[in-house]
Amino acid sequence: MKIGRNEKCWCGSGKKFKRCHNGRENETPVSKGEAINHSQKNALRKCCYVPTDLKHECSKKIINAHTVSKSSSLKEIADESNHVLGLKINLANIIKNEGKLVPEKIGINQASTFKGFCSTHDKSLFSCIEDREFVGDDEQCLALMYRSVAKELYAKEGGLNNSEFAKSTDKGKHLLGQLSIQNFVADQQKALNASLAELSELKSELDDQLLGKSVGNLSHLIIDSTSPMPVAVSSIVAPINDFNGNLIQDLGDLSIVAEHLVFNSFSSDGKGYVVFSWSKNSTKVLSFINSLLALEPNKIFSALIRFFFGVAENTFTSPVWWSGLSDEQKDKTKNLIMSGVNPFKPTDNNLLVDDGINFSGWEISNLRKIHF
Repeated sequence: MKIGRNEKCWCGSGKKFKRCHNGRENETPVSKGEAINHSQKNALRKCCYVPTDLKHECSKKIINAHTVSKSSSLKEIADESNHVLGLKINLANIIKNEGKLVPEKIGINQASTFKGFCSTHDKSLFSCIEDREFVGDDEQCLALMYRSVAKELYAKEGGLNNSEFAKSTDKGKHLLGQLSIQNFVADQQKALNASLAELSELKSELDDQLLGKSVGNLSHLIIDSTSPMPVAVSSIVAPINDFNGNLIQDLGDLSIVAEHLVFNSFSSDGKGYVVFSWSKNSTKVLSFINSLLALEPNKIFSALIRFFFGVAENTFTSPVWWSGLSDEQKDKTKNLIMSGVNPFKPTDNNLLVDDGINFSGWEISNLRKIHF
């Protein structure tokens, strides 16, 4: 490949070739320590995802905000040492576990936290779910949804930062290696930017509802039980396939605006809840929800387990519940956790379909449809 020194670099950086990839194969490769250091700094960046109109109220203290309540939910399922099982997703841990995501003990002070809100707004925005019993009113459901969307924005923005760093990992590699890395990162960034644009639009809608600028346009499904939920989660996903394996939406086509589903699983006052939330006009998400509701009641908990572990990383498990699982159930859960981790492995269309491996430990008492 011939390119002039003063021409724009082939990698798309916008820099001149002589200041970018000229002689890249002779540069010192990025070390493991440099990569880990970048990953750690990226995970500790601070911001407050409060609506712009409220930014002037921000305190100077950005805290470790919990996406799953520590006092009620995490403490409810923790062991005697106040630990739950969760995924420690950082580069150092991934290297240690040879690329595998493994459930490990995490203290409830650290579980589910991210530096995405200041102390003032973490209190004011989420006191409705932290300081009073969950009843499933509009304010509480909106707060749950808002926090999950903020956490996902934080994660996606972090992913974009990591992808920028990944561009430098072609140092010391031959031209084909450089091309492979730059093309992979470029494709990854296209997907990340598309997802960030969609999430930002959703957050903007939630901002307006939070500030009273628009009427609520959200639907919710609340599943509850008289016992605590052994798996706590707070996340958002654009579902691809439903619980029967049917295609919901093709996320490979970036021209299509993805429809998102927010979901939270938690405990409050000794009771367990699962809350699904989505925009009322998201017909594809409603179709996904209906495929869950069509299952036999005694199959829903197992379906939820497949869903939580199969699509969400921000998931925390009761060590007692986990220790009671059979080897087959544990292997199934570990396989669910690893689904989608390898970007070169095709998506399993039957990820959520019943395969005969069932789970117990939570009896559903009631299902509530709100603003369907």
